[in-house]
Formats: sequence, C-alpha cells, structure tokens
Amino acid sequence: MTDTRLTNEVASTVVDAAPDGIVVVDDEGLITLVNPQAATLFGYEPGELLGCSVHDLVPQRFRAEHRGHHARYRAAPRTRPMGSGIPLLGRRRDGSEFPVEISLSPMAADDRTLAVAVVRDVSARVEAQERLWEAEQELRTLEERERIARDLHDVVIQELFASGMTLQGVSSRVKDRDVAERISAVVDDLDRVIREIRSVIFGLQAHGLGPSDRRAEILGVVSECAATLESQPRVRFEGPIETIPDETAAQLLPTLREALSNVVRHSGASSTDVSVVAGERIVLRVVDDGAGLAEGTNGAGKGLTNMAERAALLGGSCEVRARPGGGTVVEWIVPAPR
Repeated sequence: MTDTRLTNEVASTVVDAAPDGIVVVDDEGLITLVNPQAATLFGYEPGELLGCSVHDLVPQRFRAEHRGHHARYRAAPRTRPMGSGIPLLGRRRDGSEFPVEISLSPMAADDRTLAVAVVRDVSARVEAQERLWEAEQELRTLEERERIARDLHDVVIQELFASGMTLQGVSSRVKDRDVAERISAVVDDLDRVIREIRSVIFGLQAHGLGPSDRRAEILGVVSECAATLESQPRVRFEGPIETIPDETAAQLLPTLREALSNVVRHSGASSTDVSVVAGERIVLRVVDDGAGLAEGTNGAGKGLTNMAERAALLGGSCEVRARPGGGTVVEWIVPAPR
C-alpha cells in the first residue's frame, strides 16, 4: 500500500528543488501553488503569489490576450509549449520585463483540472542570439566593404593607372607644348583620383575583422606597383613592423605608392630597394638606380610635395636626394607614437 503522505512529501520536494519556476493555476486563473524558483524569478517572496491572478505575471499590454489563451487552454487542456514561435515576456513585481519560455501541462486534482506552467528565464539565450545576429550583420558589412575595396583596387585603380601611363607616353611625343601641358594636367588629376581611391580602400580595410598585418599591407603596395617596374623591388623590414599604428600607416602606404610611382615614371631604374624600419622612429626608404634628379632641381614636384606633407602631418620629414653613383633616395621619417 502506498504511503500517500510520503508521496506528497516527495512531490513537494521535487517541485521545490526543480531548476525552473513552477506555477499551478486553477480554472479561474488563480495561483494555487508556486515553487521558490518561480517566486524568485518574478521578484516575490515565497507564498506571496498564492491566490493572485496568473495574469499579474504578464505585462499589462498582453493581459487581455493572455486571458483568451487561458480560456482556450481550459477548454482543451493538453501538454504543449505556450506561444510556440512567439516571443513571451514575464513581468516582475517591480514592473521590469524579461523573456520567458513556458510549457503547459494539465493536472487532475479532486474534481477539477489545474494547469501546471513550467517557466524558464531565457534572457541569456535571447541576448546571445541578439549578439550573434549583430555579429552576422557586422560580418556581412565587413565582407561587403572588402568586396568594394577589392573591386576598387583590382579594377578601377588598375585601369586609371594604365590610362595615366598611356597618356604620359603620348605626352612625350606631342610637339604642341600647350597640348602636352594639358595632357600632363590630366595625368596629375588621374594621380590625385588614384590617391583618393586608395585612401577610401584603406578606410574600408581598416574596419577589418582583426588587427592589420602591416607587412602584408606594405608588400601589397609593392606588389601592385611591381608590374610596371623593370624588376621586382627588394623589400627589407627591421623592428616591430606590426606595431606601426593605423594613423601612421594611413600616411606611410600612400607615400610608398607615390615613391614607387615616381620610380616608374621618371627614373628608368633597373633595381629598386624598399626598407621599412620601426623603432624610436618609423623610417621608409626607397632607393633606385635610375636617372636620378634632374640637374638644378631639389626634388620639388607635386608627388614629392604630397609625401612631404604626409610626413609633416605626423611631425616628421621627407627628403629626396641623389644616390651616389646614380639614382634617387627617398627617405621618409616620422616619430613613433609613444
């Protein structure tokens, strides 16, 4: 013979020890039993919820709808999740709301049927899902930025650069000085547009998924310019290159492009050396064995002026000088941020 009192004690212990909140409701929607987890979940003291309406645990704006759900469940009680596929919210005593997951089961007691609601706080899960959604959106944005940057670099810049080189070749054969100057002005405009597009590309790539790979960025610039040089430039790194900050790289990379473009346009060099040193100062040096500086010049020119201005923005300097034995040395030096 089963000991009814023992069975009731075990059932009460199981309900109290359940990890989720348990609320038992009668036909009128009044709470007849609530375990400690449910009381804590909704911000009440044990026993305070007994005799209260279950609708009080629902935000005010949903109570009319909740009464309808309760009436329909009372007419056809069965074990099922509540609001399948619909976000559910609970209301704490202090009025704050939180997302919940609820499972319903009917329970016969004497001559009536009670509804047992198992309530679980899913705030952590909802927050994790929101963070995942935000991460997915950010990833899509980053992928789109990368695609735009790649298209700008691989298509637009290459075509502009090729057009500039073609125009420059035509300019050298034009006898009319006025026409030659106009062509030269167009080439300068193309150079400016290329620099602006490259700044846009750098800005797009600066929002990448991880820290920038400075060595890869520098080698990338050298690689894109190498196709128009007579030989592959030699590149040397010294010091902690990866510590070069974004604001310095934003000026260093366009300076390197400008220096290599000048080698392509003006020097006729058979070899080019690029070195980047990171230490107390950040030094970019580009050396070629080409024709060198024209007689009576000091290296002034729009491109060289741009390089000097980029150094000045960071409190540094840029020097262009003749290389002993022929050729040109571009030395761009800025202080390393502390």
